[in-house]
Amino acid sequence: MNMRLAVSSGDVNGIGLRCFADACSHVEFNASIELLIDASTLVDAISAYRMPGIVVDSVWHVGENKISIVPISAATCVTPGVITEDASRCAIASLENAIARVASGVADALVTLPINKYALNNIGWIFAGQTEMIADIVGGTPLMVLCTRDVRVALATIHVPLSTVSSLLTIQLIAERIAALCHHLVVDLGLINPQIAVLSVDPHAGEHGVIGTIDDTVVLPAIELARASEYHVDGPHPADGFFAFGAYKKYDGIVAMYHDQGLIPLKLLAQGAGVNCTAALRIVRTSPDHGTAYNISVHDAVDCASTIEAIEMAIRIARNRLS
Repeated sequence: MNMRLAVSSGDVNGIGLRCFADACSHVEFNASIELLIDASTLVDAISAYRMPGIVVDSVWHVGENKISIVPISAATCVTPGVITEDASRCAIASLENAIARVASGVADALVTLPINKYALNNIGWIFAGQTEMIADIVGGTPLMVLCTRDVRVALATIHVPLSTVSSLLTIQLIAERIAALCHHLVVDLGLINPQIAVLSVDPHAGEHGVIGTIDDTVVLPAIELARASEYHVDGPHPADGFFAFGAYKKYDGIVAMYHDQGLIPLKLLAQGAGVNCTAALRIVRTSPDHGTAYNISVHDAVDCASTIEAIEMAIRIARNRLS
């Protein structure tokens, strides 16, 4: 079954398009891929970054891949490493159009290249990230899962200040995140009876009230609620020892309580090949786990491993959902 992927361009002044081009030049993907971008902007980017491939009749030939160019009504002059309003408008327009194509069934999955949230917010973009925009358009409560091929970390809270995490966590919220992660592991990734670990909020899981009480009063009851629904889940595990001594290797999925708790160890384990997967929505979406990296947009080498993994995971999830 040939999957159809819609790829949003991200900020064309960052490394996203370079990583995408390198990925396509190294791997022949078993999918029909389309890039949402103005053709003149793409040609400008190919020249500015000396990217491989040529554009002929709205098709970008890169390696063994033929990337269809789907035009958007926003163009910019590519200025590597520089934040510009036009590039931000292009990123928004590309993302909006790519989401629409997947939501309408024209494409089977969405791969989003990196944006600069600060730059987009400066021109009136109201979202904390691409995940939130996608959820706003298609509806639903997204589950952010950062993963490698073997380690998958879901977040109970995402882009919120650390000072607000404890007030946002509830028994119901954590139980719902556990259920959503299990559904993702079974339906999207094809795992059977996945084992899930839940991390604690406080150091040492609060030491039974010596440090804090939230792990005893909120996290543990949520785990017990999930177990009552026959999910294979345990915890709360103090995050430091859980990752440092290899306990994570026994689990198919991990629920972290806040952003950095889960994503710092995941990105260290991923070694540049991590993938951001948005689960629990009606559309399939993945993204490389890096940002725009303006400082290396031109002169330094870029690592396309994360982009390769994001494309391949989108294909895998879309195929599993349709099977």
